[in-house]
Amino acid sequence: MLKKNETLTVVIESMGCNMEGVAKLNGFVIFVPFTIIGEKVEIKILKVQKDFAYGKLLKVIQASKYRVQSLCPYFSKCGGCDCQHIDYKYACKLKADMVKSTLEHICKCSFNVNETVASINNYFYRNKVAFPVSPTTRTIGMFAPNSHRIIEIENCFIQEKWVKNLIEVVNDYIKQSNIEIYDEQTHLGLLKYVVARSNGKDVLVTMVVNGNDIKDKNLLINQLEKKFKDFGVNLNINTQKNNVILSEKFKHIYGISDLSFKEFGIKYTVNNASFLQVNNYIKNEIYSAVLKEISNSENVIDGYSGAGLMTAMLSTKAKHVYGVEVVKQAVDSANELIKNNNIKNVTNICGKCEVEIPKLISKLTNATIVLDPPRKGCDLKVIEAISIAKPNKIIYVSCAPNTLARDIKNLMELSGGVYKVKNITPFDMFPQTKHIETMCVLERID
Repeated sequence: MLKKNETLTVVIESMGCNMEGVAKLNGFVIFVPFTIIGEKVEIKILKVQKDFAYGKLLKVIQASKYRVQSLCPYFSKCGGCDCQHIDYKYACKLKADMVKSTLEHICKCSFNVNETVASINNYFYRNKVAFPVSPTTRTIGMFAPNSHRIIEIENCFIQEKWVKNLIEVVNDYIKQSNIEIYDEQTHLGLLKYVVARSNGKDVLVTMVVNGNDIKDKNLLINQLEKKFKDFGVNLNINTQKNNVILSEKFKHIYGISDLSFKEFGIKYTVNNASFLQVNNYIKNEIYSAVLKEISNSENVIDGYSGAGLMTAMLSTKAKHVYGVEVVKQAVDSANELIKNNNIKNVTNICGKCEVEIPKLISKLTNATIVLDPPRKGCDLKVIEAISIAKPNKIIYVSCAPNTLARDIKNLMELSGGVYKVKNITPFDMFPQTKHIETMCVLERID
């Protein structure tokens, strides 16, 4: 039996779902982050469970040919990235393999998975950031792996390059204003997080505070003016004693309040409360792939339609699109979006997918369903409703391979095997991390 703090030499035999190496000792599984298949490594056992253990990499004895030097000096100390030590092209292959193995393990059948669509930038690609602020160092930082210990940083190498300027500005503001920094242990202090997003031109900054206001607002604005031409500042009032970064209460204090975009002929705006994919290039690759599956004779149902961006983009190809979303505020935003773009072939419905989708399919012909649920996947009632309704095609966009696999398995079983998987394509929305976006297309067998 392995013991905590024991030092071992092992060979990495496979990769886990979190892009960590997996070794086995007499059949006992050991997960070792920052290692690669085929490597011989020296490790220290950190934690032993009944069926597996976690090890810490101490030394690479025999390196993989795919091991590379990480760009970021904080890699492995900061919890933001998982695989900067792996050649990017090979990391994309490993992610496709991980999607395939997850699907096959859960669904108990074989699948063909396409090559991962790589990001045009595998560093400096994220358009949004959320930084905690350390009460110890009084600087912006990032959480260490699996903890809320904040690592001080001067830059983040997966964020767009404007973020380095933001870190400098906020750190200078904190120093000059002497603002109190929030402490998670005592729940005292004011400044909790700094959240920011850019559209490539403008920057919107949100200061998350444990109170109703922020001191020295003019100092903050003046500091931002030194680095940014077009920007806005707002406050997020978050007095909750939990790990949720943003509350629903915002207060605009300066400059722009939204960021403007135009893509696929659709004009839209977002702010720091809005959901928008963090990688602009891959976001557009996914939308393009979805649109290729749609013809102008089809009626499309967009489940989990949110604020209606995907719905609006689908309207450029489909005969008619029905967006289904349970949150009324999101539906109101979706209606505003189609109004602003003069879109006539969209109907947004406020309701539960499991209730509204069967109603729609019963009265539509040549129907396709697009699903883009949160990480937890679809509610089983939604899968049951779709399996009964049996639309012609299902396009499922997922950010979690395990819940995608679960939902596909349930869908194929509950529908009586009337669907075949036409296409499974991973998209690397999150280079240098363990995360992967996947599009799966299922067609009904007539």
